[in-house]
Amino acid sequence: MKKLAYILGLIVLASSCQKVIDVDLNEANQTIVIEGNYTGEDSTVRVSVSLTSSYFNNDPSPTVDNAIVTITDQNGISTVVPSIGNGQYVVTGYAPTYGTSYTLSVVYEGETYNAACLMPQPVPLDPITYQYFDGFFGNDPGYATFLNFQDPENTTDFYQIVITENSTTYGNIDQIQTQDDALTNGNYITRPLFLGELSELGDTISYEFRTVDEVIFNYTFQAADIAGGSNSAAPGNPITNWDNGALGYFNAYGVSRDTVVIQ
Repeated sequence: MKKLAYILGLIVLASSCQKVIDVDLNEANQTIVIEGNYTGEDSTVRVSVSLTSSYFNNDPSPTVDNAIVTITDQNGISTVVPSIGNGQYVVTGYAPTYGTSYTLSVVYEGETYNAACLMPQPVPLDPITYQYFDGFFGNDPGYATFLNFQDPENTTDFYQIVITENSTTYGNIDQIQTQDDALTNGNYITRPLFLGELSELGDTISYEFRTVDEVIFNYTFQAADIAGGSNSAAPGNPITNWDNGALGYFNAYGVSRDTVVIQ
């Protein structure tokens, strides 16, 4: 009997020691995300506007269709970029003036967000070349393709390279290749570009060679580092050209292209 009373006492004591712990799961306020691209090649401004989604929610990020989006040239002339739905804003026939800066502005719920970007002159891309290799770094034998171009003298230049192999374009932020001329200003550049595996006979390889502002070069480099798995314990967002706390980027760029079939 005493043993039973002792056991019951322990149960009551354990129950009385339990405490409900309220974990504060308050989430940060939604942040606007603006991804703007002004392609001088086709004179088109494309802007995507959305909001960050909940950390505990796997649903797609909510899009914004009621923002006011404008682009302003070096003369202070503003042009509206109209909404086409699903968070997308597009204006066509917006002819570029290379070597000048453009400002993209987004007004949403009484807040204004601005980003400025220089649109550099396109640098001509020479024909893509390729070379056969027996295989390295664990790759099977195959062909590597080479980027070839003359870097301009007396200017500091920054580049993005988007590769398309057959029908697949590798344009995600962690797939875009980058190049600058910090150590090669004014030189002729020949550089192999890799997609993880060497190419095969019959493959069609295309390069989209973009001249970009320095801030976009840095953004791409940082974003790729984060997407590829930064060693930082708490990686942050890449530094953007948007003000007022907006995420994303505004990229105004010139383009040259080339395509080769490996044969």
